[in-house]
Amino acid sequence: MAVKKVTLAFCALAFLQTSFAGFERFWPFSTKSTTTAQVDDNWDELTPEQQKQLIQRYKNLKDISAQQSNSIQQRMDWFTQLPEQEQQRMRDVWQQMSTQQRQTMRLRMQKAKTLEERNAIRQEYLQKFQQVNHAASAPST
Repeated sequence: MAVKKVTLAFCALAFLQTSFAGFERFWPFSTKSTTTAQVDDNWDELTPEQQKQLIQRYKNLKDISAQQSNSIQQRMDWFTQLPEQEQQRMRDVWQQMSTQQRQTMRLRMQKAKTLEERNAIRQEYLQKFQQVNHAASAPST
C-alpha cells in the first residue's frame, strides 16, 4: 500500500514537472522544431559579411523604433497638455483628415521651429476642417 502511494506521488510530481516545462524537453527522441531548424540553416548559408550586414540592419531597425517612440512620446506629451475641449477638437479634425493631409500636417509640424508656428499650423487645420464640418452639417433650405 505504501509503495503504491509513493509510486503515485512520484508519478504525479513527474507529470507536473513535465506539464509545466514542456514534455518535449524531456523526451530523448524529440528534434528541433522545423522553424528553428530553418532559421539555423538559413543563417549558416549566409557568408560572414552577409551575417554582419543582417545584424547591422536589425540594430538600425531597433534604433529607428527608439527614435520613433521618442517622437511619439513628445507628441503625446504636447497633446495631453491641451485643455480637454481642444483635445476633442483635434480628435474630430484628425478623423476628418485624409492620410495625405495628416502626413502633410505632420511634416509641417516637424519643420516648424517655434511653438507659435506649431500653434498657427494647428489653428489653420482646426479652422479649415471645422468650416468643412459646419458646412456639411448646416441645414439646406
